[in-house]
Amino acid sequence: MGYFCSHIYPYFYIKHRNNHPKPHRPAMFNNLFFYHALRSYIRFWHNVIFYRKVEIKNFPTDLAPNTPILIITNHQNTLMDALAVVLNVGARQPYFLTRADIFKKDFVRKLLMYLKMLPVYRLRDGMDEMQQNDEIFQMCVNILGAGGTLAAFPEGNHGVQYHLRPFKKGLARIAFKAETAHDWNLNLQILPCGLYYTNCQKMGEKLVVNFGEPFSVRDFKAEYEQNQPRSLTQLTKRMSDEIKSKILHFDDLPHHDTLKWLTDNEIRKDGDLMDNVLNKAKGLEQLRQLNAETYNKRLEETKNLKHTLSKRGIEAEIYGQPKPSVFALVSQTLGLLLCAPVALYGWLNSVIPYSIPFYVTKKLKDKQFSSAIRLVLFALITFPFVWLIQWGIVLGFTDLKTSALYTLSLPFTGYFAHRWARWWSETLQLWKLRS
Repeated sequence: MGYFCSHIYPYFYIKHRNNHPKPHRPAMFNNLFFYHALRSYIRFWHNVIFYRKVEIKNFPTDLAPNTPILIITNHQNTLMDALAVVLNVGARQPYFLTRADIFKKDFVRKLLMYLKMLPVYRLRDGMDEMQQNDEIFQMCVNILGAGGTLAAFPEGNHGVQYHLRPFKKGLARIAFKAETAHDWNLNLQILPCGLYYTNCQKMGEKLVVNFGEPFSVRDFKAEYEQNQPRSLTQLTKRMSDEIKSKILHFDDLPHHDTLKWLTDNEIRKDGDLMDNVLNKAKGLEQLRQLNAETYNKRLEETKNLKHTLSKRGIEAEIYGQPKPSVFALVSQTLGLLLCAPVALYGWLNSVIPYSIPFYVTKKLKDKQFSSAIRLVLFALITFPFVWLIQWGIVLGFTDLKTSALYTLSLPFTGYFAHRWARWWSETLQLWKLRS
């Protein structure tokens, strides 16, 4: 039963939950090669194309492969948060608990289930649907009992602000249920993971996947046996404290945007990105606690500066970076101009598949889903199919060798065009700062 729940049953759970027939998987789904191939392909688009840099920090490599792990992480960027974890935990194949309403479309449901994502139903989904959570949570216990990896968002919902919201106790219940089912011999480890996006709603940003030290659920055994409700509270608080130490978190929400602008100044400075940002946030919070007058004056000055620079089209991270010399800036500008024909070629051949996802996501009610939908459309639909059509057109007018060389040039020049546009924008901003 453990292997069935951990490796096979989740893919068919939604479709067959009412009558539970014997699952029948297409042959390709029985081969883990296709799972790893799909995950590697999406990882390439996620880590290399969609984000300009993804940094994995402190992932534990000393845990035995069969050690059950519950990964907990903050939830700011909808499905992209799940992908940031699923795609960057080495050889482990984590199951991820995520909101059920994104499983409605058949194609999306199959893709998510094949990537080992499991639906969690909320009150807004209806009481009848929520009753299915009992089976999902039992499945989670079975996954952990089989030495698998489970990941989830303890906040239970997503929010764009850099602020960790209160944790739900559901994951603590799952953790205790898994341990007690194995008489406290499971050795279940909870692995905190903090996600930091320089901007969670834009393509071409930086992402840091910042792991903490794993800790054992058995550490709470004595408290659980004495007072179960209190042990749930303590374990949930430990989870929250561990995550909060790994992410950018602001308590002063009325000044959230101004504080974020100040920490954005640290993005391009020398040293470790995460350390720079967290130290800046820590210093601002200490100033707020120790000297409210100076703190408020600093924020007011920052608001005025932010407004002035925004009108000139200058971003916070560009303003905060070390300023290059005039010679370096001239050289950078000339280099970009020399490369402009290659960027133009890449743009002309990529503008259609690149633009379609942005057009589609304009109509979304919840804009925080934009990044996830764009990534899926980029990787699985628009670029593969449009480039295939372009290859066919070129083949019709040339020969196989020429069309093959043309097709091979598309991903390289398309990526270069995207990066060139970013470099050009940054260069113009640096010139504005010197004027």
